[in-house]
Amino acid sequence: MKRILAAALLSFMLYSCADTKKQEETLLNEVIAVHDKVMAKDEQIMKNKMKLDTLIKENKKPELTPVATELRTKLDSADAKMENWMHKFDAENKGKKHDEIMTYLTGQKGEIEAIDKNFDASITEASEFLKQNNLK
Repeated sequence: MKRILAAALLSFMLYSCADTKKQEETLLNEVIAVHDKVMAKDEQIMKNKMKLDTLIKENKKPELTPVATELRTKLDSADAKMENWMHKFDAENKGKKHDEIMTYLTGQKGEIEAIDKNFDASITEASEFLKQNNLK
């Protein structure tokens, strides 16, 4: 009887451990998916920055320079936030308990989602400005 009880308890513990690992893996995959989505937009950030740099440098339309400079700063800021997030992100979480890992990953998911929104807003604003001023 003791063996059956021990086997049942061991099975329960292994199942529980596997379940928490699956939860952690699922949440980590969600964070990575948002990261990958943001990284795909990095090319558009760079293109817009180059176009704005050209506009600022050539100064053919001086009245546009302050706006172009502000938009360039917003693109730089969005890019820097992403870079900072990537440098600080710890996907391994060694030595942490399940609750700590879940709390950390949930926070990281919120941060990368905010960065994604910031990327979208700065790209859209710069792209619209460039399009409106025939600077495609």
